[in-house]
Amino acid sequence: MTKQSSKIRTRFAPSPTGAPHVGNIRTALFVWLFARHNKGNFILRVEDTDQSRAEQGSIKSILEALNWLGLDIDEGIFKQGQEKGEHGPYTQSNRLKTYRDHAKKLVQAGHAFYCFCSQERLAVISELQKQEKKPPKYDGQCLNLKPEDVKKWLAEKRSAVIRMKVPQEGETSFKDTIKGNITVQNSTINYQVLLKSDGFPTYHLASVVDDYLMEISHVLRADEWIASTPKHVLLYQYFGWEPPEFIHLPIILGQDKSKLSKRHGAISILDYKKQGYLADAVVNFLALLGWNPKTNQEILSRDELIEQFDVSKINKNSPVFELQKLDWMNKQYIKEMSADKIRKALHDIDGLSDEALVFFNKQYRFDKALNLIKDRLEKLSDFEDSVRFLWDMPDYKADILVGKGLDKKQTKQNLEKALELIDRSDDLRQIFLDHCDKSNIKRGDMLWPLRVAITGMEHSPEVFASIEIIGKDESRERVEKAIEKVSFKMAQRPGLEKIQEKVLW
Repeated sequence: MTKQSSKIRTRFAPSPTGAPHVGNIRTALFVWLFARHNKGNFILRVEDTDQSRAEQGSIKSILEALNWLGLDIDEGIFKQGQEKGEHGPYTQSNRLKTYRDHAKKLVQAGHAFYCFCSQERLAVISELQKQEKKPPKYDGQCLNLKPEDVKKWLAEKRSAVIRMKVPQEGETSFKDTIKGNITVQNSTINYQVLLKSDGFPTYHLASVVDDYLMEISHVLRADEWIASTPKHVLLYQYFGWEPPEFIHLPIILGQDKSKLSKRHGAISILDYKKQGYLADAVVNFLALLGWNPKTNQEILSRDELIEQFDVSKINKNSPVFELQKLDWMNKQYIKEMSADKIRKALHDIDGLSDEALVFFNKQYRFDKALNLIKDRLEKLSDFEDSVRFLWDMPDYKADILVGKGLDKKQTKQNLEKALELIDRSDDLRQIFLDHCDKSNIKRGDMLWPLRVAITGMEHSPEVFASIEIIGKDESRERVEKAIEKVSFKMAQRPGLEKIQEKVLW
């Protein structure tokens, strides 16, 4: 058999059928890590032979996703559709003559045949097989056509496809690096269409021909393709080529253990970028979906992933996609970022409104606001909403000013005292704590209404740091409004309380 190159050469070969999602980008990451770990080549090829499913802009989105995640390409398709490499074209629709020539070679060698069956006939056969509970398979109607009939019908330009021949006895085996040896009975393998009537190849012919001509040494793809691999092994045998090593990756499941879909959070990978997830966090998260470093380490840098990535550590079982885990991981990466990097990242994802930009026109304000929430921030896109109260005080109900175990009168008294204490010194925290200790007031009773008055929220950042950013003048105004709210609530007549609360609060 003709051998491939000894150099490690891997490929990511997406179909341009929509925005890149978690599943195919996880595959791209594993392919890239394998190439980098083995100092090999990472090749991008576009498999667009199914023209009916192709969507405009898909290739651009794929390239954008790879670029965002830092999965650099050695060979294949680059920005603006430019190609680099000695094995092009790297878009399958530009390689049709190559596929047609190879399909005809198989026919001439007796390994494939022309099939003239209509779609109507094939539909009838399929329905009968369903009724008889038989697996779908072409019945071989055109398998032994007379050569003169084939020649005549082709000359008449009858619609035809080229199917591969499959021996109906014996078995076909191949070794998968993860799954081990896999053997299937030849009688279960379909007479696969290789070349469609429109001259376009199917995935089976195109991927085998391209993988060989592009000298691909290892094929990493989802284990959904395991059932098709025996067909590919036969094609390699028919052509007299040595097949690459096959590494089928476990598919990603949702938390209900069904195949991952949008309802599980499997949105476009670029949507994660828009939502404020960091590229390094996403790479780290995706790497652990089906692969394990065999340690307790969960946060791994890109260099650590490359160094430790070994296909022997890929799990056989399908991993479960947990958005909460991605949120946690993203939070860890945000904690390690400097304020300057976060500020730049927010601009890159359009993470700040014009209002926020005006408020943060002074760097120190941004730094202080970030310090308020950095340890709790899961996504960069949550930043503005978390600190919006600094310049846009939300409306709130008077009820939340009253902490547990307090009444409105005590709350009002504590707010009035807070208004007095705010003016005393810059060290507000110590002043308030000293007051609580001397007056025998629980700190929570004093600080709860103050925090709500300053932020308008029950769950909010640290109050004294917030006051420092907002400034004492604005803080006094907010406390005064809180006192008005409580006073108004106290003055309500019991019979009208519910009505007025509904109208005003």
